[in-house]
Amino acid sequence: MVSDELTLNIEITIMLRNKVVADKLLIEALRLAEERGSLLAACRALGISYSRIWERVARAERILGMKLVETRRGGRGGGGIKLTPIAKKLIETYGRGLEVLRPCIEIMGRAPSIEKPIPELSIIGSHDPLLEKLIGIVRSCGVKDIEVHWVGSLGGLASLILGEADIAGIHLLDPSTNTYNAEYLKRFMLISKAILVKGYLREMGFALRPKLELNKMDEIIEMMRKGLLRIANRNPGSGTRVLLENILRRYGIDFSKVKGFETEYKTHFETISAVATGNADLCLAPYYLAKLYNLNFIHITWEHYDFVIMRSRLKKRAVQLFIETLKSEKEMINSLPGYKALNNTGEK
Repeated sequence: MVSDELTLNIEITIMLRNKVVADKLLIEALRLAEERGSLLAACRALGISYSRIWERVARAERILGMKLVETRRGGRGGGGIKLTPIAKKLIETYGRGLEVLRPCIEIMGRAPSIEKPIPELSIIGSHDPLLEKLIGIVRSCGVKDIEVHWVGSLGGLASLILGEADIAGIHLLDPSTNTYNAEYLKRFMLISKAILVKGYLREMGFALRPKLELNKMDEIIEMMRKGLLRIANRNPGSGTRVLLENILRRYGIDFSKVKGFETEYKTHFETISAVATGNADLCLAPYYLAKLYNLNFIHITWEHYDFVIMRSRLKKRAVQLFIETLKSEKEMINSLPGYKALNNTGEK
């Protein structure tokens, strides 16, 4: 009988002001990261995706207002991480709770995870459909083991610093200079450690759900101001979320007044799908995807999608092949709606 198969499963979570800060998976990842000097190595050992743990780390840091990991010298590729005091406190607190509840916890057996080897190429950063095509070309040239994680532009830069990524794809607008990407290398103190490889232009704007008859930016802004539109938003740290925040600030709109602002979709495919199915009224998205899903599109800007590479990784064969692919695929880039190659695409 089914009733005879019912079991209890007790899980420990660490809370702060009724918000979950850490669970078993995050604690295990932090322990392994401290042991191996890398979050990515911890994820491989646990057999889970890097983006899954990165989201947990980022969420915990937002709730605590404190960093869980910081860089140290001597890691792989000159980076590496160590746990902050608050991260160690989380592990200690979880351990105490485990000891208290151990008599009540049913120990669940699981197959041992097998740690994956270091990939030939690791690309971590902002999601982009064209980048997915470029990665496919690099794979077809013989670089089969490519690890890709969509954690947003800021997450990509942080992953470079931690020694987790070879390449970070970013599109970050600095409103004070109205320029893309270069200023963020200064903010992350990467000027002497990394180079900016020019990528391409990508058209961004608002994609609208079917039957939503809006034709002007001013109409969208006023309806958002009044709370009449629900947006599908990207995850914190993504360049698209940064762009939306800059737009709302420019028009004096309180983030909390925008319906759906709190949503956190990891990719453009997820936000555009939410709009196409009517679960949201609009989203910021590349024109390429709006056209692919046959959605009305209100143009906002052509943004620069570039690539940041640590100098210590430039001699890797896979990194060199990626750069050469960028240079040689200008015709393909220009063939996609909403994308434009630059004269210096692929140049450092």
